[in-house]
Amino acid sequence: MGRTVVLFGLLAGLAWGQQELAIGFIPGRGNDAVTEKAAWDAVGLPYTEIGGNDYQLDRLLQFDVIAIGVVAYDQNEDLKNGFQAVKDYIQAGGYVVTVDFQQDSTWREEYLPHPLQLFDDDLEENAGVEIVDHPIWHTPNEIEEDHFIGWGQGDFMADAPHEAKAPWEPLLISNNWPIVVGAEAGRGYVVFNSLQIMQALGRTGNPKIAEVLENFLLWRGKLAVSPSGKMTTAWGALKGQTLGR
Repeated sequence: MGRTVVLFGLLAGLAWGQQELAIGFIPGRGNDAVTEKAAWDAVGLPYTEIGGNDYQLDRLLQFDVIAIGVVAYDQNEDLKNGFQAVKDYIQAGGYVVTVDFQQDSTWREEYLPHPLQLFDDDLEENAGVEIVDHPIWHTPNEIEEDHFIGWGQGDFMADAPHEAKAPWEPLLISNNWPIVVGAEAGRGYVVFNSLQIMQALGRTGNPKIAEVLENFLLWRGKLAVSPSGKMTTAWGALKGQTLGR
């Protein structure tokens, strides 16, 4: 019993030591830079911007999560030239999430490990949402339908897929569209999200939107591998305790 309590405490410490998570951010279009900065200020999590010299696997594996900003796949030339390194990061065990919408007209299906087709459709928040049961909505905050209210005029979602074929799984549905989808890829995980999180949070400061962003960034926890491809020391030690070694 004592061992179980101690082990649970270690797990909790690893999962919720938010300041220990290394967050990388690939910024989007330049005219949204101020809004993106305001969103980061509102959520209060430290992050590092990823630039041209960072698109190497060993460098990217220093991040527990990589967040991709407003239409970055359309506007950020470093990302457009280096997207293969981001895919390699996912396959090696990394976690990538788009934290705002991406432009349908310039989207290329090879940008992510699994293909998606985007459509030039927008929905307002009054369209309602269906939350699919998944850890992303439970960790660290319990996300409910009222988290998707108060996003501001024209800042709810844009350019979503109308369908998400396997291995994609729908995580959030609106108007029968999977507006947030996720999939395993190699040893990692990727979330494609069409919610305009950075824009809505940066303009409104709505704490409910900040909680959604926290979950998108933090639910998966620490990266399971180090840049050398080995298990992290903390997780390796914890696994040894779990197995009684």
